[in-house]
Amino acid sequence: LQVNNNGIISFLKEVSQFTPVAFPISKDRRVVAAFWADVDNRQAGDVYYRESTEQPILEKASRDIVQYFPEFPGFSAQWVFIATWYRVTFFGGNSFSPVNTFQIVLITDGKLSFTIFNYESITWTTGMHASSGGDFAGLGGIAAQAGFNAGDGKRYFNIPGSRTDDIADVEMTTNVGIPGRWVFRIDDAQVQVGGCSNTTSVCLMLRPCLNGGKCIEDCITGNPSYTCSCLAGFTGKRCHIDVDECLSHPCQNGATCLNGAGSFSCRCPLGFRGAICETEESPCESRTCQNGGSCQVANGTASCVCPLGYTGADCQTEVNECESSPCLNGGHCVDLVDNYTCVCLEPFVGQHCETDSSSCEDRSCRIRQTCNYIRPGRYICTCSPGYYGNNCQYGGPRVPGACLSQPCQNAGSCLETEQGYICKCQEGYSGQDCRDKLLEGCECRNGGSCLERNVTICQCLPGFFGLLCEFEITTTPCNMNTQCPDGGYCMEYGGSYLCVCHTDYGTNHTMPSPCDSEPCLNGGSCEVHGDSYSCECPQGFLGKHCEKAKPRLCSVGPCRNGGTCREADGEYHCTCPYRFTGKHCEIGKPDPCASGPCQNGGTCFHYIGKYKCDCPPGYAGRHCEIVPSLCFLSPCENGATCEDLGGVYACMCPMGYVGKRCQSEVDCGVPSEVKHGQASFNSTKVGSLAEYQCELGYTLSQHNHPRVCRLPGIWSDPPECDEIDECQSQPCLNGGRCKDRVAEFLCLCEPGYTGHHCELDVDECQAEPCKNGATCQDFAGSFTCYCPKGFVGTQCETEVDACESDPCRNGGECESYGGSYLCVCPEGFFGYHCETASDPCFSSPCGSRGYCLPSNGTHSCTCKVSYTGKSCEKVKRNVNNKNDISRPIMLTTRTRPRPVEGFEITNVTASTITVQWALHRLKHSTVSRVRVSICQSGDLADSTVELNSSVAKYTFLDLQPGERYVIHVTTLSGLGTEDHPSESLATAPFHVWTRPLPPKNLTASRVTATSVSMTWEQLPAGTVEGYIINVTTAQSVKSRYVPNGKLASYTVRDLLPGQQYRLSVTAVQNTEQGQVHSEPIHLYVTTLQRDGVLERRWSQAGHPRVLRNRLPPAFLSELRLLADHNTAEEPSPAPR
Repeated sequence: LQVNNNGIISFLKEVSQFTPVAFPISKDRRVVAAFWADVDNRQAGDVYYRESTEQPILEKASRDIVQYFPEFPGFSAQWVFIATWYRVTFFGGNSFSPVNTFQIVLITDGKLSFTIFNYESITWTTGMHASSGGDFAGLGGIAAQAGFNAGDGKRYFNIPGSRTDDIADVEMTTNVGIPGRWVFRIDDAQVQVGGCSNTTSVCLMLRPCLNGGKCIEDCITGNPSYTCSCLAGFTGKRCHIDVDECLSHPCQNGATCLNGAGSFSCRCPLGFRGAICETEESPCESRTCQNGGSCQVANGTASCVCPLGYTGADCQTEVNECESSPCLNGGHCVDLVDNYTCVCLEPFVGQHCETDSSSCEDRSCRIRQTCNYIRPGRYICTCSPGYYGNNCQYGGPRVPGACLSQPCQNAGSCLETEQGYICKCQEGYSGQDCRDKLLEGCECRNGGSCLERNVTICQCLPGFFGLLCEFEITTTPCNMNTQCPDGGYCMEYGGSYLCVCHTDYGTNHTMPSPCDSEPCLNGGSCEVHGDSYSCECPQGFLGKHCEKAKPRLCSVGPCRNGGTCREADGEYHCTCPYRFTGKHCEIGKPDPCASGPCQNGGTCFHYIGKYKCDCPPGYAGRHCEIVPSLCFLSPCENGATCEDLGGVYACMCPMGYVGKRCQSEVDCGVPSEVKHGQASFNSTKVGSLAEYQCELGYTLSQHNHPRVCRLPGIWSDPPECDEIDECQSQPCLNGGRCKDRVAEFLCLCEPGYTGHHCELDVDECQAEPCKNGATCQDFAGSFTCYCPKGFVGTQCETEVDACESDPCRNGGECESYGGSYLCVCPEGFFGYHCETASDPCFSSPCGSRGYCLPSNGTHSCTCKVSYTGKSCEKVKRNVNNKNDISRPIMLTTRTRPRPVEGFEITNVTASTITVQWALHRLKHSTVSRVRVSICQSGDLADSTVELNSSVAKYTFLDLQPGERYVIHVTTLSGLGTEDHPSESLATAPFHVWTRPLPPKNLTASRVTATSVSMTWEQLPAGTVEGYIINVTTAQSVKSRYVPNGKLASYTVRDLLPGQQYRLSVTAVQNTEQGQVHSEPIHLYVTTLQRDGVLERRWSQAGHPRVLRNRLPPAFLSELRLLADHNTAEEPSPAPR
């Protein structure tokens, strides 16, 4: 798997091509391409990638695949790979050029594999390389390719708009209902595209896509609609427009561009070649110099400069240095490259075999050995015991334990033998004691060693000769003196040899074999026959040593008349074609076609020893004697099927055609008009579509759209243009009621709010609503009056009647004085509330059960018969019947007060909730306090506040945005525990959601004459589910809901040049009671007068701002699918 910085993840091999080509592509080009274009992340942006098996990411990936492919409910991801191209620009751009951000996600469970494309922001489509043809804004030319290609030329998918300017809008397209997201299954024999779950299929019923385009159900609106994914070379809504690739002038150096279906070719002028004629031809390109020769151009002509040792126009001929016969005294010359060597006859030596050396002089037998002269140039060394070799150079005195002295140097291994020891040297060393270091690069073969520090001058082992010891001596038996052990000399005898051994050499030693020298060449096997040997040669070789190649008998072409030659067992055989025989296929046979057996113009040809007739179209039979049927001449037109009925024929017409020969095409005529709509169509034939576009403020009823021309020439039922209910997007804030109008809406605001969307809070305190010196505090949509002592009411308009609660006891009369009261007590009572009796017996404390006697401010009771106790409250026990009645217990309590009335939520923000209620003067006269409590969903403890009964409104502060809260309100009566307080039943719990946080730092990143690209800071993951985008002018308001909570940018299109717009972004959170909207954030923008003008101006909330490039964030957010900032992705290097 390779992550390429050109917007591709490829398999098997990387993709270095930056100019995209249309899918399908064969030759194992297996790629997943989110945005194949000329990306240059050296100038701006980074490419991040990582693989993950973390459980939260795998669970998120599994949920997405199950949602988009419900036929796999048990899918469980085991591996996820994420690659993100973050704010990358195009080749030829700079740090101020437009940037793109997109992502590829690969998901698999080991059997099923899927890919997800996420597009966050696409602002350019093409690089500025000559092969792409883009401009300074990254537009035009060959635009980006997006989709999937399996590499077999069959399975692929093109996202609509690929390689056209429409690919710039890919962030607003989808196949799964989320703008900017495309999902595919990529392991099946047929590419599967995640899609809609609705049952109505426009693609299956209408098949609207032409020229082989693939039809995709539209999942954004949920209404029956479609999008066409076009084959290479076609574009348009129905793939009906042929793309002219030559418009970008891709051919260079004056070449002629030839447009084709999905491709182009360049006809190059003389002297140029290449796909786009970009390479200038050189005369050396058609000239091949052999054997390392180099080509040079002189005066427009190419010639070869040959290395030493070669000649000829193309250096094809090797110079033969042996032609001058440099070897003397019968020496054999061996030609080398730019050199030669002489193989001398004994006893001659020297470079040219010019020296005759006596064998027993100087360097023959070693010290203490005897040299025996035989004839000129011949000698035999008689070796002392323990020595052997033709010069007695091997072995030594036979010493027991010869290895004890460690004679082998340079880490050589010592092996004891009967003659002494042998050293096995490490690589790079040689010699009897491994003292000699081999010359690096020594070319000597067969164990030879290099002499005089020359890699080509060799001292050969016995039995080999030549410049590099490459030749083996096999001419006479005694040429291998080492065949005789223990230094014994060899004597030739009867074509073989005899060894003259030393007297102390035992006879139990194994005699060497004639095959020890491996005399058989070319893979031949050696067999011993007594004192001689023979070679069994492999197929294709012969000779005593298998040194000769067998001649190929078929190479002379003995077979004639097209016969095939085959060799077997040293002979050749000819396989003759039809009508020929003989050893060389020289004898011909009679021609069976000579009699002309084929009738009706049939052609006779030979077939397996006989003949066969090739009949003209329509005729049949062995001799073409059967006449064709009436349908043979294809009388039916327009693709109709002909049926032969015996003397007559009948045409089965395809849909849309009638007549005996299906020659007439059915015509539906011009489709009828629709109220508030305009029809467009390109044909009135059967199967044609008529599409309607409604006037501003109206939308199509999709159940009859588009209209279809059907047999017998009638259009299907027309659709209707229904008025759009602009109030469905809930544009009115702060409780405002929306009134729908044609192409606009009107917000009827709640008291305290104003503005087009009721978004402005009115300062109610400016009207000084609070009376009697009260203090006014303004709130969102309301106000609160803080009353001075003695006054109550919403506006402190009511003076407090202190006597209303009947505070005076024992019949005392209450008199009110400016918010306070005075109790006038009756005779016998005194105190602030007349609660104390002046006559202790006045209140009859002994009741009817005794008599009260006052005494010093207190009293005592004289009880009647059968009663006792301080207040005569006990009944005496009757001893006779044992009845015992206790004193009755008394309970004083207070009934519950009424709950509050008119409880309502008056205002909600992201951090506050304001509630309001009402207390009736009579119904709630016993209410002393109001208890208001709030609890966040999931919390166990409530936050409670108790308010004076004169307060009718309260605001909870410091709340969390986007959270659900539960609010209860109860009333309390009584002032203290001695006053027996009671509490009303609580109001039904109110469930209220605070508003989500609004977007922050709304800016316009790009402004043209017809579009504005906005960006804002992405809200924390999971806090919102979408955004409402409002576009407001002085005449109208357009709204769109985008169900993507991770959206951080949006491009508003189809604007008018030079027009001022107010753009608003509102965050949306879904709850159990519906959607909750944040406060909107506004951006005021004026579009350019025309494209190409660099001046860009806008303002946020009415204040001018300067365009600037924002630095990339410190971390990369996972787009749409994942939000994991803890694991850093690895940035890929820029390859160029």
